[in-house]
Amino acid sequence: MIFDFQAHRIHDYGYLIKRWKTLARRSGLICTPYSNGDELELYYLRSPALKKGDSGIYLSAGIHGDEAASTEGLFQWANLHYSVLKDLPVMIFPCLNPWGLLHNRRTDAEDRDLNRSFHLDELPRIRDHKRVLDGYSFRLALCLHEDYDAQGVYLYEIRKRLTPFGQELLAAAGFYIPIDLRRTIEGRRAKQGWIARRASKLPVAVGMPESIYLSKTHSERNITLETPSEYDLGLRIQAQIAAIQRAIELSFI
Repeated sequence: MIFDFQAHRIHDYGYLIKRWKTLARRSGLICTPYSNGDELELYYLRSPALKKGDSGIYLSAGIHGDEAASTEGLFQWANLHYSVLKDLPVMIFPCLNPWGLLHNRRTDAEDRDLNRSFHLDELPRIRDHKRVLDGYSFRLALCLHEDYDAQGVYLYEIRKRLTPFGQELLAAAGFYIPIDLRRTIEGRRAKQGWIARRASKLPVAVGMPESIYLSKTHSERNITLETPSEYDLGLRIQAQIAAIQRAIELSFI
């Protein structure tokens, strides 16, 4: 797989959005500002094929700004497949935490972990995000992350009466990065990098993550992908691309 990125600009939010706007024009995606966070404009992209009431695909990255292979991997996947994007029922949030990306920080400018803030409707960026999602449903919501402590790639899968396919995403990503084989990851039982969770048993002890909100309100299946942030950047991006593409393929079988 050949793709083009500039490692020294991996945290340049303006450069990221400039490329997404160019890609939107090439591919037929609709790129729309939807909120403002830390004096930076937030955008989402939607394909004309995605209609309210239908079952689409939700993709997001960069809710933690120090996980830059997620934002770059998402863009590079879209760039590689630009010719078919307008025909995919997809909604994309390219970077949910622009300030964090710019400053290589997990949190926003007020030291909030936005991935523990989806219960905070008084927070404008969260309220506006939810407003964008109103009326949409997704067969898959894929939230892209990285983990400083990971020993390889792993993921969480939440599904409603569906056959799991997280292991196939791990196999695709595992071509580039080893799978995290620990039996316990982040305090949860793992099976060769796969952590299963039930939507009906999702505690929200320290705030609501994006994935739990989506699972409770919009998505039939939610996958949170984690690549190890201390591995080679190029390989992490490749792993993200491979997992996204496999998730798209499996969602339409």
